Amino acid sequence: MKFLQSLLLLFFPFFISAQQLYEQTVRGTIFEKNTLQPLPSAAVIVHANEKQFATTSNENGEFLISGIPVGRCNISVSMLGFTTFVSNGILVYSGKETVLEIAMEETIFALEEITVQARVDKELPLNKTAVVSARMLSSEEANRYAGSLTGDPARMVSGFAGVVAANDTRNDIVIRGNSPSGLLWRLDGFDIPNPNHFGALGGTGGPIGMLNNNQLANSDFYTGAFPAEFGNATSGVFDLRLRNGNNQKHEFLASAGMNGFELGAEGPISKKSGASYIINGRYSFLSILEAMGFDFTGGGGGIPEYYDLSAKINLPFKSSNLSWITLLGASNITAKSDFEDPTIEWFEGERGGEMKMNNNQIFTGINYTFRFTTATRLENRFSYQRFGQTIDQIEFEYPSGKILPEYGGKLKNIEERFAWQSSLNHRINPKNLIKSGIGADFYLYEMKTTWDKIILNNYSGNSTLLKAFAQWQHRFNNSFSVIPGIYGQFYTFNNDYSIEPRIGFKWEVSPTTSFSLGSGLHSQLQPRQVYLYEENGNLINKDLKMSKSWQTVVGYNQKVGAGMHLKTELYYQSLFNIPVIPEIPAESILNLGDDFYNQWNYIFVNEGTGYNYGLEITFEKFFDKNYYYLLTASLFDSKYEGYDKIERNTKFAGNYAFNALFGYEWKIRTKSLLSVNTKGAYVGGKRFVPVEVKSIYSTSSEMYEFDWDKAYKDKLPDYFRLDLNVNLKQNYKRSSIEIFFEVNNLTNHKNLWYKYYDENRQKEEYIYQYGLMPIGGCRFYF
Repeated sequence: MKFLQSLLLLFFPFFISAQQLYEQTVRGTIFEKNTLQPLPSAAVIVHANEKQFATTSNENGEFLISGIPVGRCNISVSMLGFTTFVSNGILVYSGKETVLEIAMEETIFALEEITVQARVDKELPLNKTAVVSARMLSSEEANRYAGSLTGDPARMVSGFAGVVAANDTRNDIVIRGNSPSGLLWRLDGFDIPNPNHFGALGGTGGPIGMLNNNQLANSDFYTGAFPAEFGNATSGVFDLRLRNGNNQKHEFLASAGMNGFELGAEGPISKKSGASYIINGRYSFLSILEAMGFDFTGGGGGIPEYYDLSAKINLPFKSSNLSWITLLGASNITAKSDFEDPTIEWFEGERGGEMKMNNNQIFTGINYTFRFTTATRLENRFSYQRFGQTIDQIEFEYPSGKILPEYGGKLKNIEERFAWQSSLNHRINPKNLIKSGIGADFYLYEMKTTWDKIILNNYSGNSTLLKAFAQWQHRFNNSFSVIPGIYGQFYTFNNDYSIEPRIGFKWEVSPTTSFSLGSGLHSQLQPRQVYLYEENGNLINKDLKMSKSWQTVVGYNQKVGAGMHLKTELYYQSLFNIPVIPEIPAESILNLGDDFYNQWNYIFVNEGTGYNYGLEITFEKFFDKNYYYLLTASLFDSKYEGYDKIERNTKFAGNYAFNALFGYEWKIRTKSLLSVNTKGAYVGGKRFVPVEVKSIYSTSSEMYEFDWDKAYKDKLPDYFRLDLNVNLKQNYKRSSIEIFFEVNNLTNHKNLWYKYYDENRQKEEYIYQYGLMPIGGCRFYF
């Protein structure tokens, strides 16, 4: 209570101004969710401050209601033949118009059954062909979650069932015991490269995300057995969507926080046609955090710098739509051993080092959608991406500083991709929907790695991945549907291919109870560096096959009250064709992919297997009546067999993960909203390979080697973290200000990151993750 009183005193100047009712416009577009066809004459009702506002959509499916009081409002949209849309707790503030995109689902009914009850399905994904292991990530809901480092989408999903996040330094998404490298990132329907600063080629995570949550629309997150339209992934899919800019009014954003400056703008290109733009840029200044004692390198001693820009232009036409998106990012860091640091004891002859890392990436894509009829549309996507990374490391001797040329090395990875994807959506009737597509990814790459004077790869070349899918959604009635599908891909580099059948069932026993089942085969190419590993000028791993995973999920969902639901899923995944290492028979590629630099330079063979199984429980209340909560429990196991055919735990087999999120919001007079959000996480520790220390009898020193007989048998101590987020939104007549303050690891709990054996000091050293970390800032909307 004293803490809340202190917060109120801190924000008191915002509350004492004269009481005045501020208003804003709520508008949007209503369309059929499968065909994207605008729906005219839909009835729209908005409830705010015990008042009701009503209108209908025009011939373009657009509606506008002005004079809505700032704060929270509820909206419902109804139309004959469609399930009523209801959404509660929509935020309205004076510095920005509230613009909604509302997708409505056509109903199937007999002539005497023309009334369909309103329902809210926030727990379900936007993509209705996904019936298991999928949920929508609401951008407005997710913004409340504590522990997201003020808006990182990857960290926002860390509280969902099946997801394990026990590394403060990175945002890798570990799903159901799988390596994070099995994740597919998508943006507006485009497959995109790793969207994180300081990311590695072949990885999917990093310390800081490039994507800006202010630009995101509602998106879908999949944790397994996903539909046939997604491929080249084995653990999950994060299907992000960028919102369109305001097509009637220019709006701006300025933000400053501990992790950077941000500027944003959006507005109409043509009010008549509805064309719009939106753009955001960010520049880091983590040197401030460095001066406060926080090290974003996890002990590396350098100050990371990063910059990013994201933009979207949307051009609607009478029977078509053209959109363009781009995502740019650059990051660099220099870390150097400091022989003058009095807190470190150096030994004569000990090696220090200097590492310079530079990353840059570009993604840009065009999507042209043409509607042949109200039931048929064709989407064509063309994109280009470039990922570049250089690492330069030298080592030198203490105390002379003499450079040791036999150690260190250089890495240069450049990968470009030209991609095309064409998909056809056709609604035969309200019961049947068909979606199919073909595509091709053309890769160009240049990779050179030299370490300790050994050339690990030096290759330039190209390859093509051909892809195709087809899926059919058949609704027997409003309660039961089946979604069969098939996906296939062919890799020209080694003529490897995969054909993957998939199927999903959903049965809504009642308006409050549903069962679902999903099953299918999924495959993924190996990281490019694996294929390009060289020995004596030969590509040793060129003929490696794709990793494969057959996944089955059974789900149960029960609505237990207004805006509340209980969801349970059981799953089993069988992994085969897994690359393992004859040189290290106990290791598997399933244990790689979660670091700043991953060691892929081995000879691999497709003789490994594995399996994952588990139970996941979610109990959730969506934001309503000023509060929300999300409770998740994941119990799971993850096993593999290496080249030696011995079954072991995977590195990510933490066995359990529990998360609790809660938030409450107060309305201060008529102009301000104050929210307090918390998140607690208790996660099983990551597994590791211990070292075996051996004495050298002729000297007083010791040597060590990895004890592979005990590989991944033991875990690091369990991970615990409590986070707090406080957010104040203050409205003025034509602008709004948002002040946010977040404290990660509120209890300053010491979570072990990793441990290693120090040969110079002849003892085991422990490296801990972040302690208590405050992050704050403000955003100004005008």
